[in-house]
Formats: sequence, C-alpha cells, structure tokens
Amino acid sequence: MTTTTAQHLIRIAALWPHLDDALDAWGTNWLASRADLFRILDQVDAEEAAALRALERSPEQIGETPAPVSLRILDTARLVETTLVHLADTLAPQITRPATAHAPADWAARGWTPTDRARRDRLANEEQADPARWRYVGRRTAEYAAAWLHARVVGEDGPFYVLTAAQLHHVDQVASGCAARIEQALDLTTREEHAARPCPLCSGRIVVTTGAGRTPTARCQGCARGWVLPEPIAA
Repeated sequence: MTTTTAQHLIRIAALWPHLDDALDAWGTNWLASRADLFRILDQVDAEEAAALRALERSPEQIGETPAPVSLRILDTARLVETTLVHLADTLAPQITRPATAHAPADWAARGWTPTDRARRDRLANEEQADPARWRYVGRRTAEYAAAWLHARVVGEDGPFYVLTAAQLHHVDQVASGCAARIEQALDLTTREEHAARPCPLCSGRIVVTTGAGRTPTARCQGCARGWVLPEPIAA
C-alpha cells in the first residue's frame, strides 16, 4: 500500500513528541526550550558544532556524563520544523482566499447606512480571525504546521482553494522526506549494509542489519552463517 501525503503528515505529528522525549533524555533541561536549542545551534560556528559532535561520540562519556544534547536529534528537529513551517508560509498565500475587506472610508458617500458598515466590518473581522488561516506569527511549530498542511491536503472546510496536482506533489515530497528523517533519527527504520570484511569461513559477502530498535545482526550471503553483534556504544 502506498503511503499517502496525509499519512506522512499524521506520522510526523505522531512521532514529534518522541523527538522531544529524546531531547529530554539527553539532559536538555539546562535550556529553557527547544527554541533556545535552535537559537544556540544557529550561533555556533562550524568548529564549535564539530566539537559538540565529537563530545557526543567521545568514549569518555560512556556510562558517565552524556553530551548535553544529541546533535542528531536536535538537527533533525530543527530541520523538520523549519522545513514544514516554510512550506506552510509559501503555500498559504497561494491557496488562501482573501478575507472580506472592511467598509471603505467613503461608505457614507456610497449610500451605506451605519448598519451596512457595521455588518461589513463584522464580516471582515470574522473572516480575518478564522482560525483555519495560516498565521505568520505565533504557533509556528512542526506539529501545528503538519496539522495545518494535513487539513489542506484532505480538503477540510476553510477559506482555501483546492490544492493543484503540483502543489499536492510538492507537499507530498516534503512530508515524506520529513517523516523519513524523523524515523531515521529515532532509529525506527531497518537498515542493511554490507560489511567491509568477507565471511571468515567462505569469504562470502556479509550483510549487517541494524535499526528499528533491534539487536544488530549479521549474516553471510554465501554460507548463511549468522552473528549477533554487540549494541552500539553511544549515540
């Protein structure tokens, strides 16, 4: 079964709390919020970022003091959130119907009554405040963007035009890519790689299977001998 665009967006929203949990598990309570993490990461230069990654992988950290933040998780969270919010920012002007304008300044000269003006202004205020409209300030999170994009993909009611095939295809590409990155960061996908060395018995090629929370295993494609590998030491 082919995963639909809507399912990709649901997957993002469902997995996002696990990214937050993963950040918390790495001791991120030394900062006020994920936004602070993003801001600090933006400020460090390439050398400092490299140093953080080296610290994260340092064997000296094992079983003692973890790195202050998992850069792999943080990079994924920042990239996905930035990407989804940017997608909503660019898509919203293309598909949102303009709200009714307020009464013109010359309403009296046009023969409008005060009741007409009040009715027009009330309608304009209601349409502009429609919660379905995308906001460029305020709730600019990955979860909110995914929910808003999902509503547009499935055609929920609102002041919007139907997405064109090209727009839907673009949303699908972005959503599927973001979902895949989250799954990879959380180690939810199974990966297979060829080992650098051949089988010690038959010199056949060895395939190593990791990910999806499983214990790493290896199996020779020649003689079918299998091995259970030790768990990775640290993230």
